Amino acid sequence: MLKSFMFLFFAAIAVNLCPLRLSAQAKPGAASSQTKCAHCQKALTGYYVPAKNATWKEVPLCSECAMLPRCDYCQLPSDMKTDGGDRLCRDCAKDCIKVKSEAEKVMKDVRQVLNAKFKMTTKHKIIYEIGNRKELNLEADGEHNELGWFDPKTIRNKPQYTIRILTGLPRDVFRSVGAHELAHDWMKEELPHLMDKPEIREGFAEFVAWSFSKSEGNKRMMEYTERRTDDVYGGGFRKVRAMMGDAKTAADWKRILLKEFPLKGTKSGK
Repeated sequence: MLKSFMFLFFAAIAVNLCPLRLSAQAKPGAASSQTKCAHCQKALTGYYVPAKNATWKEVPLCSECAMLPRCDYCQLPSDMKTDGGDRLCRDCAKDCIKVKSEAEKVMKDVRQVLNAKFKMTTKHKIIYEIGNRKELNLEADGEHNELGWFDPKTIRNKPQYTIRILTGLPRDVFRSVGAHELAHDWMKEELPHLMDKPEIREGFAEFVAWSFSKSEGNKRMMEYTERRTDDVYGGGFRKVRAMMGDAKTAADWKRILLKEFPLKGTKSGK
């Protein structure tokens, strides 16, 4: 249920792509043969355009490369497109999750990390799948570019939950999306009365993904979450993060959420 973050990077990238603002965005290069464009590797002699690579480190681009189409997940020039139509740079394309078996391995590891670092776990089986953008969008409302989807069902009185994530995502992006979807899984089990509150449901999942990304040093996904401006995901994240304070485990998160949103029929929930 994670909205695509491409629009965020498009907005940031648009400033760099506009030739009328090149001088404003350019930085004076320390004119030496050791300073090279991160894409074409040509020596930079005058001004360069700052961009961020797959590890979210600032790197220089020459004015020519700065005008090329950019990767949808970082700010480097794009060399290829995925089957879903997303643009990728060389670095982001090196380690993409494209097959179900690899997706399953990654998701199992993400689930273990959430348990080890935040004591967040559920014990039932989850089916992990990858899908193209059309499939994910149809599962949602058909209007947004989804990166992931949590699909809870009950079959013969038993839960059967599926998490489907967009194929072709760079590994670190895939892991962050996976943490978001697993947060939905946890909430479905522990705080089901909050699943019908979009701002809290998505805000909490974003908070978990942000906390997970922080624990892995994934700066680009942390920054993405922090810069979201939409009410449900961005606003929800800021509301939940402020609510959580210094709480660091799922048990504490649950206690805080129950205090803010008590169950009906309890003393505090009337």
